[in-house]
Amino acid sequence: MAVPDVSGSLREALTACAAGGLTGVLRVAGDPGGVVHLIDGGVAAIATPGAPSAEVILLRSGRVSEAGWDAAFTASAASGTSMCAELVASSAAGTGELEALLRIALADAMFVLATGLVEECEPRPSQVDCLLALEPAADFGPLLAEAARRVRVLGATVGERDRFVVVPAAKRSGPPLSSGQDEIVTLADGRRTARDIAFASGRGVYATMLQLARLREAGVLTAVRSGPASAARERAPGTAGPAASAGSAAGDRSDAPGGLPRREKGLPSLPRRTVDARVNVSRTTPHRLLRPRSGGDVGPLGAE
Repeated sequence: MAVPDVSGSLREALTACAAGGLTGVLRVAGDPGGVVHLIDGGVAAIATPGAPSAEVILLRSGRVSEAGWDAAFTASAASGTSMCAELVASSAAGTGELEALLRIALADAMFVLATGLVEECEPRPSQVDCLLALEPAADFGPLLAEAARRVRVLGATVGERDRFVVVPAAKRSGPPLSSGQDEIVTLADGRRTARDIAFASGRGVYATMLQLARLREAGVLTAVRSGPASAARERAPGTAGPAASAGSAAGDRSDAPGGLPRREKGLPSLPRRTVDARVNVSRTTPHRLLRPRSGGDVGPLGAE
């Protein structure tokens, strides 16, 4: 099948930001859309409703406890130091672990953003205003290349808005499920999409889609087909990215542009913070703890 273009207007906008050394944000309008946080033209973080943030991954996966997060946030707000430095200083997360997770979250968010519907990109100079910023910021080129690679790996096997249900054990056979697959199977109730499962489990969208594809191939899961409304949500050939058409998105409240997955019972709540409590991390704030040991940028992690 044809591989969708994951560059287009987003690549042009990021190229201009990199050439101008922009520190600020690139607002991307579309489905799912989002905000790219930039430091000197490099990508430091991406916030999009289409993919779990680094904060969500840390808390939902249990890598960092809510108590540990709250303590680091309070210390960061009081001292003006970065949230990343406080998480490491309090031993809530290791230096290498946190850097790896930030890069994984960045690659996942770029995959979702770049393969979605990009309507308009608007750069705005500003201070860095995100809790978990990667320092040094990553080059956008490898991130877009990784997004294209992930689309090729997935092919037409599974879409971000596909919904799955478990096949009865009596009708399937195969090796036992791994611990990670167990959780995905438990969450696959016929209502949740790949994005919903990613948010609920604290995994990346791409990693979740990859496991769903493997479980479907193994006969453990099957896609839900429930009439014309469901069929309308199916992706047309050649568009196997996380984004679906605007028409299908408008027909599903939970998947509408800018929307977030519905909260399910039993999921831990994320700490509530006011805008005034957030810390603006200046460009001169030391982030030595997050600098790669090699002194340069490393490729996206978590790739299969």
